[in-house]
Amino acid sequence: MNEPATGHLPLVLAAHGTRDPEGVATCRAFVDRVRRHLPGVQVEEGYVELVEPPIADALADVLAARKRDAEDPRAVVVPLMVGTGCHVQQDIPEAIAEGTARVPGGHAAYGRPLGHDPRLLGVLRRRLVETAADWPLAETAVVLLGRGTKVPQANADHAALARLLLEDSGVATVLPAYIQVTSPSLPAALDQLATLGHRRIVVVPNFLFPGMLRTWTHQQSAAWMQDHPGVEVRVGEVIGDCDELAEVVAERYHEVAHECGTTATGDAPVYLAGLRLHGRTVLVVGGGHVAERRVPRLLEAGARVRIVSPELTPRLARLHRDGAAIDWQERTFVDDDLDGAWYALACTDDPTVNEHVVDVAGRTTTFCVRADAARCGTAWTPAVERAGGLAVAVVGDRDPRRSAQVRDALLRALHE
Repeated sequence: MNEPATGHLPLVLAAHGTRDPEGVATCRAFVDRVRRHLPGVQVEEGYVELVEPPIADALADVLAARKRDAEDPRAVVVPLMVGTGCHVQQDIPEAIAEGTARVPGGHAAYGRPLGHDPRLLGVLRRRLVETAADWPLAETAVVLLGRGTKVPQANADHAALARLLLEDSGVATVLPAYIQVTSPSLPAALDQLATLGHRRIVVVPNFLFPGMLRTWTHQQSAAWMQDHPGVEVRVGEVIGDCDELAEVVAERYHEVAHECGTTATGDAPVYLAGLRLHGRTVLVVGGGHVAERRVPRLLEAGARVRIVSPELTPRLARLHRDGAAIDWQERTFVDDDLDGAWYALACTDDPTVNEHVVDVAGRTTTFCVRADAARCGTAWTPAVERAGGLAVAVVGDRDPRRSAQVRDALLRALHE
């Protein structure tokens, strides 16, 4: 383990792990690259499985080392995961809970997964161009291959990424496929492209490092080609150890590092209150899936909801079209949008925009929830459920899954 750095919170990278020695070596080389991108920050790695140390051990060791200098040692955990599958939603939060529990007073802020960052999309496009080589892109079909998960939203995000790659690359078409768990499989996607008449196909793996997923990709592609001699398939390289990936990880670190600060404001408990929003304006900046979850509750409370976003999810668009109390401003946020708002939610997919909304809301003394970095806002959205005339609300400490578990346990107790 590196010696603890002073003045900066340490970072634990939560990686998957693999039996492939090349994959382990590449991951560790990447950790070194992140250290170069975060000078002065102690950077360690832990693994979900197959490789030592486990995430809980790595986090506990970091916190224990810092406890020599602080009663409430703190760290940041960033998942080295492309999407929001089960590891991100369940396994890593459980490891964080285990690691912090071993060190009294220990705390960890949990960063976002890598997602559809434009820099990573650029890497995928580069891998595509490298692999296509002498093939004209306009005559080349592509399979964007993801891991596959039981979490529908993560699979849908991968399908959306395939569309983004199509828009950005100039190839004939891009089909999403998955190496395991869900469909379409890689062979099924290759079948579909061959049926459509494509004879030059590039498989672009949306995997971070070498491992069994890459091995299976090559094996399945080679086996498929043997049965389809008139079609050529080339398999691209994984994202790998590169500066673009390190930049995204460093950004995820900075997004949440200050949430674990030691200021008195950061340590103070929240004050729970019920808001009477009937007939009052609530500003929602962003029209994505977070807004989709929040807006119906605001409408139930009788709020007049002002949504500022260039686009809406289909469900929000339907609510707006059907006459709900939604004023949709089809554009990006401007400071005047907060005029007359009693309450605000910043829930775009751009941390810079969310930060600006919170800053402007603070100047106008409007309480504001920041969806991507809860502690950076001036209000938190609790996990809420109603039963027997009661509204049960639980506010947690950057762990919405735990808040929901506590809420559900209280509800079960009320029904017993």
